Amino acid sequence: MRDITPDPTTESQYECPRCGTIVTATYHPGACDECDVHLRNRGTPLE
Repeated sequence: MRDITPDPTTESQYECPRCGTIVTATYHPGACDECDVHLRNRGTPLE
């Protein structure tokens, strides 16, 4: 995982674990606008 140089302009998808809202952003948006729960980066494995 460390052999890739991070690109700050690359968009990632973030998902709310409670309501399922998906947000695409170049930064971590923080909390869901719908239910104020911390968003999860969908590119990160759950295991």
